[in-house]
Amino acid sequence: MSAETADQFGEFRLALPVLRPEAMRCVREIVRAQLQIWCKSELADVAELGVTELLTNVLLHADGGGELRMRETADGIRVGVTDFDDQLPPAGEPDRDATGGRGLLLLAGLAGGLETELLPRGKEIGFSLQVAGGEGESAFEECAAMAVAPG
Repeated sequence: MSAETADQFGEFRLALPVLRPEAMRCVREIVRAQLQIWCKSELADVAELGVTELLTNVLLHADGGGELRMRETADGIRVGVTDFDDQLPPAGEPDRDATGGRGLLLLAGLAGGLETELLPRGKEIGFSLQVAGGEGESAFEECAAMAVAPG
């Protein structure tokens, strides 16, 4: 991707130095609002679910806070959550009798996979979502037209 093309897409970052359960609702509202700005509201439900799952894992398993990063792409979005813990989530399916451990598997199914990147201090776990085939451009044009329409 050229620098010119990359500059056409937006990026949003939210630092979460201290993460508390009561902040989750606010973060979901921020995710939804950012997707409205990018005219990609149809991705909001799964994006909110994914962000909640990733941030809940930070809350439960990592020391300290993290960062939410959303990047707009030509056909959707890329969402990543960074924490400062080097431990990767367990691979594979949890024990049949386990009461937890399925959230990332469910998110991977909804998003078509997860990406994990080790960082110098911690990791980023993310997912990508795409707008429905062929509808993204017309939805964007409709949203953009509403944004500039008088009244």
